[in-house]
Amino acid sequence: MKKHFSFLSQDNKTDLHGMAWIPEEKPHGVLQIVHGMAEYIERYEPLANYLNQMGWLVVGHDHLGHGDSVTDPKDYGFFTKKDSDKIVVEDTFQLTTLTKEKYPQLPYFILGHSMGSFIVRNYLKTHSSELTGAILMGTGSYKKELKLVLPMLKQLNKIAPKKVNPTMDKLVFGNFSKAFPEKQSSFNWLSKNQTNVTNYEADPKLGFIFTNNGFYTLLKLMASGTKEYWSENISEDLAILIISGERDPVGDFGKGPRKTAIQLQQHGVHDLTLHLYHELRHEILHEEEKELIMSDIAEWMEVRV
Repeated sequence: MKKHFSFLSQDNKTDLHGMAWIPEEKPHGVLQIVHGMAEYIERYEPLANYLNQMGWLVVGHDHLGHGDSVTDPKDYGFFTKKDSDKIVVEDTFQLTTLTKEKYPQLPYFILGHSMGSFIVRNYLKTHSSELTGAILMGTGSYKKELKLVLPMLKQLNKIAPKKVNPTMDKLVFGNFSKAFPEKQSSFNWLSKNQTNVTNYEADPKLGFIFTNNGFYTLLKLMASGTKEYWSENISEDLAILIISGERDPVGDFGKGPRKTAIQLQQHGVHDLTLHLYHELRHEILHEEEKELIMSDIAEWMEVRV
């Protein structure tokens, strides 16, 4: 059963759109999904339905500036002007708290994809003890360019937070498509499954360009969630799965997930799994091999319940 709900963001003014996929039988575990940049939670319905059949409750929400949490189209790609990186993390934890109030005894997992993976990495700094396991999908490692770009974006966020920034979009993503043979779309890096790319381009709630505030928020999350000692306060008992396509440019073609795994291992995480899919790109849940991906995620969680 699919259920829509809402809850108040930590910005204290925006009602966030949430989704719960509830299995027919009593659930034996929870997976909270944290979606990526310029997308929305309902894209994860195939995974949610798959897990429902195995007895998992799945929840998630549309971030500020995304999906059905937006009431004014001008707000797509805008979070909130002040403390937006912290607020998006605490919105995510707020959903954890609300779900745990209803299902206090169940093992609790969280999955973050792409931007969602950087939200989860920041979430884990203070909330890892609340979880049984965490899944980082489509993640990357620290980029030195962040030091140069963030001061500029900080100023732009003060001056024109809601101004769309196509120049920054090209700077961040402009080279991603060049590594792949399909030239008809700048989104070819998302999937080798080009039907997914076509569907992505046709959906008005996908692929929009971030505002100055959106890019400032994204890059702050990336910087904080990938710096050298980002993982030092994560519970050693937390199980972590890093799962990505090896042809994903967000992860620098496998280098980013590998560096992330090394950091976590060095900082004492005992139950750590790295799984890279050789020919897959960024949106592994939308590739033709998605049944394999969903099965691998379910199996990893099942053995840790």
